[in-house]
Amino acid sequence: MNEEEIYEFDLNGYIILRNLIPPADVARMNEILDQDQAGDFPHSFQFLKLDPMFMDLMAHPRTLKVMRTIIGDWLRLDHSYGLQMTNQTEVRENLHGGLRTDQGEHQYQWAFNQMWNGLIVIMYALEDINPGDGGLICVPGSHKSNLNTYKPSVDSHLVANPSFKAGDMLIFTEALVHGTIRWKSTKRRRALLYKYSPGYSTWGKSAQLDQYLDLAQNDLQRDLLRPPYVGQRTPLDFPEA
Repeated sequence: MNEEEIYEFDLNGYIILRNLIPPADVARMNEILDQDQAGDFPHSFQFLKLDPMFMDLMAHPRTLKVMRTIIGDWLRLDHSYGLQMTNQTEVRENLHGGLRTDQGEHQYQWAFNQMWNGLIVIMYALEDINPGDGGLICVPGSHKSNLNTYKPSVDSHLVANPSFKAGDMLIFTEALVHGTIRWKSTKRRRALLYKYSPGYSTWGKSAQLDQYLDLAQNDLQRDLLRPPYVGQRTPLDFPEA
């Protein structure tokens, strides 16, 4: 990340990076998901096993370069899932998360001239999200709030509803207050979420990643699937972005 991107992430608790997935790959991913779902439309779904391109996306060089700044050399994949909605999807509109929630795992701080984070969310949009469509909402800057007993209403002027195009990448810290509102567009919402943790930490059960080890195509992917530990852990061999 350059200085401007670090400033934006520190200021807001999230940042959008454009055009990370090429249009042809977005189209292919949607095709694979449509075939797997076979006419169904689950709100949440698993996808890592469906095709090697999803494992490749887990270790995308540009993504890992950003994660190296945000988390450091000791990062790991914590868990992943997909989300999709239509304007007929029932949604419990909400805001959740925030600094030091979930037993203190959701953290954000600066020390020794660098940021220190807990769980980080990477959301890849596979469909456009236009202003006013709904879906993801957040409270910019709330990852540094000193009053974690209060959350605004979902229609507060403090709440943002980020918009981005298919192929864009949204990154946010779980220390950011965030949530969901009803999807209003006549088109569907679909996104892939990869969540990364520091190498010593886990939010999900680490054993759930064992099912993906046989799908790993190289040492980098296998290293991202390692369980959390500190002693004798080696940093990732980061690819060139």
